[in-house]
Amino acid sequence: MKDISLIVMQLKNRQVQIERKINQLIDQNLDPFPFERLEKGKQLNELIQKILQAIEGDDLILAGMHIKELEIEGLKLDL
Repeated sequence: MKDISLIVMQLKNRQVQIERKINQLIDQNLDPFPFERLEKGKQLNELIQKILQAIEGDDLILAGMHIKELEIEGLKLDL
């Protein structure tokens, strides 16, 4: 497994990417509005937050479980 700081940096970069995509979807104001994609982005961000909190709390087992959830949801990390 890579260094924790690299994982944290990668997660934070993914958060920025997700936020940009959400804002881009909102700005495009598509019809019909893409509620499913917006909800998916929010869900991915919540999982990333849980992982970061677990890492900060030194609970690496919980962080690993959340990373697995993230991968199941379709967001692969370069670990």
